[in-house]
Amino acid sequence: MFELADRVAVVTGGSGAIGSAVAAALAAQGAKVTIVGRDRSSLEEAAGKIESQSGTAVRTLTADVADAASVDALAEAVAAGHGGADILVNSHGYNVKAAAEDFPMDEWERLFATNVSGTMLTCKAFGRQMIARGGGKIVNVSSVRGVRANAGGNSAYAASKAAVDMITRSLAAEWARHKINVNAIAPALIVTKLTERQLQEPGRAERYLANIPWGRLGQAGDCAGAAVFLASEEADFVTGQVLYLDGGLTAIG
Repeated sequence: MFELADRVAVVTGGSGAIGSAVAAALAAQGAKVTIVGRDRSSLEEAAGKIESQSGTAVRTLTADVADAASVDALAEAVAAGHGGADILVNSHGYNVKAAAEDFPMDEWERLFATNVSGTMLTCKAFGRQMIARGGGKIVNVSSVRGVRANAGGNSAYAASKAAVDMITRSLAAEWARHKINVNAIAPALIVTKLTERQLQEPGRAERYLANIPWGRLGQAGDCAGAAVFLASEEADFVTGQVLYLDGGLTAIG
């Protein structure tokens, strides 16, 4: 089960904690993986780690998901190298926190350009390839913030992830006739280099854990198995779903 041999997979945000964990899991299941980001050195470092974990070579390509021309060039490069994509994982993302009454609108627009427009642009470009190839799998990385607000200055990020959820459902409905499955994974807070610093603030980790029945914080690896499932044939009848990877956070409201 969950065999992905010879499937061509593209992972945006592939040098990030979630993206690299998902890319490694896809590669371990036999997929031909390309990781994408804006910084070449970070991509090469991530690719080296993934290759050591999976024993499979990983391709790297640079692109700005918020730029339509850059995304089209990315899709063309994947088509030239592998004939097109069978799997797309949108793991890119940007966040900035600020009080709603003072939220800087230039940051709001930058966040939406990356999280929302960037998701739609990549889905469009690789969706066209999947239509031509007779099907495919798209997995968007959303967040529990798409359905569960908090008072931490996350108005822009939460709104952007709610938009990602609806893009996911809308494309699932529209592209089902093309045999393209579109789903999302929505993790709670995942421990990364950035969030580790945030969690060092006195009492912050304890406050967060108080709302997680499972009693621990999320790890990047918690996202990998779910993404592999949604990218596999075993999920052929699953589409338009947002899978919450949250230790029970959303179960308790």
